[in-house]
Amino acid sequence: MKIKLYALSSIFAFLVFACNKKENNTNVQPDLVEKTSAENDTLQGTEEIPRKESINLFTLMPKDSSDIAFVSLSDIYPVGDEKDTLTLPNIEKMGKEKAEYFTFEKNYRKRFLSKTNISETDSVFIYDYGKNKFVSFAVKNLKTAALLNGYSSGEDWPYHNYDFMIGFEINKKHLQGFSEYYRDALVYVGKENPFAKEKLTPVDWKKINAKEFPSKPLKSEDQKTVKGNTIGTSYAFKTTSYNYFLQDFVDNRKILFARRLLVVDPKTKEIIIDKLYSQSEGTSPTPLNYEEGPDVINQWTGKLFKNKPQVVFGFLYESFGCPGISIIDKSNEEIYLQCDNRH
Repeated sequence: MKIKLYALSSIFAFLVFACNKKENNTNVQPDLVEKTSAENDTLQGTEEIPRKESINLFTLMPKDSSDIAFVSLSDIYPVGDEKDTLTLPNIEKMGKEKAEYFTFEKNYRKRFLSKTNISETDSVFIYDYGKNKFVSFAVKNLKTAALLNGYSSGEDWPYHNYDFMIGFEINKKHLQGFSEYYRDALVYVGKENPFAKEKLTPVDWKKINAKEFPSKPLKSEDQKTVKGNTIGTSYAFKTTSYNYFLQDFVDNRKILFARRLLVVDPKTKEIIIDKLYSQSEGTSPTPLNYEEGPDVINQWTGKLFKNKPQVVFGFLYESFGCPGISIIDKSNEEIYLQCDNRH
């Protein structure tokens, strides 16, 4: 994402749950809280959406040192059409300073909601899995705003439509106790909260003998990726639901190049997930949990969504894209965050 620290954090970091669900649910002002019950697991897209996921998840970022946090929905609301006068107002007439961040008037808000298929009766659900914090807000009570993206500055004046992120403004006072820079917060917009709010499990890897790693051959495309590298350390982790195996591939200097993840059903011995996370121009394997300190957690597993199987995630840093969450079933579904990464 942007060079700014908050954006980098939202892509890369995943921290441990600290408290139980009852203790950590955050109460916000009654007029902002939306109780929902209608069944709707996905935010429907439009023809303009560049990428469709089974569920659109967004990130949360602080707006500098102000009392505002911001949810960008620009990944599903492209703003590059300079001729669309209802996307943004005339930026030059606003002036350079006022244009850096502004809230929408009624007609621009209406266009934004229409194009993203969001209703005033929908809610914005924010779940911080690292701190087990959850809040929700009625869309009708939130301001829609445009924020100059992190790669633009006053030197780019006059600004263009594509210089902006468009989304919802959240007051930071309702996000007390959330992870630093909101890096572990996931955001969903829709009718019903999709988050299970069940405590996830940080993966506590233990070294194993290479012979203990399942003997399934690498996929042909993965063989090509790791060609010239050799097998390094192997690891394992177990829960009541699955057995997890991880194996390093290192180059001739013993520098980590890739990691292979296998998730196995302990009852049937069936391999449910077989994924390779490798070094490239825009990706690199993340450090294992606790390698960078006792509180640094990257890999998580458990029940994140109400209506989906368990998940596992936190294996890859993304420079140009957005991180993914792997669903543990034979579908091999990967849910990529809509993190508005314009790097």
